[in-house]
Amino acid sequence: MPEVRTESTIRKAIIMAGGFGTRLRPLTINIPKPLVPMMQKPMMHHIINLLKAHGVKEVIALLYFQPDAIRNYFGDGRRFGIKMNYIQADADYGTAGSVRNAYEFIDDRFIVISGDVLTDFDLSKALEFHIKRNAKATMILTRVKNPLAFGVVITEKDGRVSRFLEKPSWGEVFSDTINTGIYILEREVMDWIPYREEYDFSKDLFPRMLRENLGLYGYVADGYWRDVGTLPEYQEAHLDCLHGRVNLDFYEGYEKIAAGIYAHKSAKFDLDAVKLSGSVLIGKGAKLGKGVSLHNSVIGENVSIGDGSSLSKTVVWNDTVIGKNTTIHLAVICSGTKIGNDVKIEEQVFIADKCVIGDGATIKSSIKIWPEKEIEAGAILTQSLIWESKWSRELFTASRITGLANIEISPEFAAKIGAAFGTILPEGATVCVSRDVDNVSRMVNRALIAGLLSTGVSVNDLQATPIPIARHRLKNSTEFGGRACSQVSI
Repeated sequence: MPEVRTESTIRKAIIMAGGFGTRLRPLTINIPKPLVPMMQKPMMHHIINLLKAHGVKEVIALLYFQPDAIRNYFGDGRRFGIKMNYIQADADYGTAGSVRNAYEFIDDRFIVISGDVLTDFDLSKALEFHIKRNAKATMILTRVKNPLAFGVVITEKDGRVSRFLEKPSWGEVFSDTINTGIYILEREVMDWIPYREEYDFSKDLFPRMLRENLGLYGYVADGYWRDVGTLPEYQEAHLDCLHGRVNLDFYEGYEKIAAGIYAHKSAKFDLDAVKLSGSVLIGKGAKLGKGVSLHNSVIGENVSIGDGSSLSKTVVWNDTVIGKNTTIHLAVICSGTKIGNDVKIEEQVFIADKCVIGDGATIKSSIKIWPEKEIEAGAILTQSLIWESKWSRELFTASRITGLANIEISPEFAAKIGAAFGTILPEGATVCVSRDVDNVSRMVNRALIAGLLSTGVSVNDLQATPIPIARHRLKNSTEFGGRACSQVSI
């Protein structure tokens, strides 16, 4: 992006890069949120490119969570044509309190921006507005359909902020203009922020500036802005980029091989043997087999996709292998994952790093899989895989169900087993239930009974009873339609 020339420019910027990215898990288990890739580059990389295009020469990154990963990626900034400095906080001091930690680096007007937003705002126009109004602080604003998750702002005709409310309910909404978290601040504003105390822009600093009439303005910017804070937002942001709604250069170093189709020159595929539709970005060293179909998707570096596989509205990170005849729709696949042949992955599935999906497996919709999990060949995954290390194809092994207590065998799981068992028994059946003396067995046993009772089955609870005695009771009675026992092995 060529540098934008204005009468006055901002030389320094502070990037808030310390967030945990909790709502983006499992994508952010192994990397900080600012390094989550957007069109194959970290989101913070796009922010730095935008700042550089508007005259910024030096960036101070405020770090907290996984700071070394950000330092290792950006280094001293020379590779990006900018000077990088880093400040690591020892505690959470709030948004303004964190910025105050950069006091020694700031000697003039500066801009504050989050490292995990996607925007193409013309920051130079916002700066011109700030200078003409002689503002001490300018909030860059935008208009959205649903303002509930943001701070709502009202400004006067000259742009002076007259009212704002952080994250209102629908009954409190008085405007569709929201705070984007991008601020242009004069150096003296730093002196109004207490050092090493929790202090927030929206809750503390701006209310004070509003009360004391200290020159707080709001500039409504044209252009694209999205807070990539949730998994659906992450997917939507990618689709917006693919459809050209974001005025940033995502295709530097890529060749345009058809309308909306871009591929790195090192990608290997036969254009006549694959079907590429909509907008597609294919990364460095990627390999596509014969009959592969890609629609509105982003394929990372060194990704291999086998013959006959079909991906639609899917984002695949680097170094992932996808087998033959696999179908994936509206999913995100993180780095180093191996997906077998004939796998079906439904919409809103998020698979973290280094997972293994066996041949013929099916992953149902709206599922999250944490890093380094394994799905057995032919298995059908119907729930998110967080604590368990593996999802097996078959439930029963040697006439029993085994698993880790409270992880693989939880009360919810036991209740489902009880309900499933109860539905196959005849009307009026009674089930004999027993357990050992462990507290975990007591918990699982009660959940199992609840599931059985929900189907109308009667239950005879023998409580803590040895298995031989329970078997004898079942063998010598005609009243029972089945037996279940809960045991803990150490």
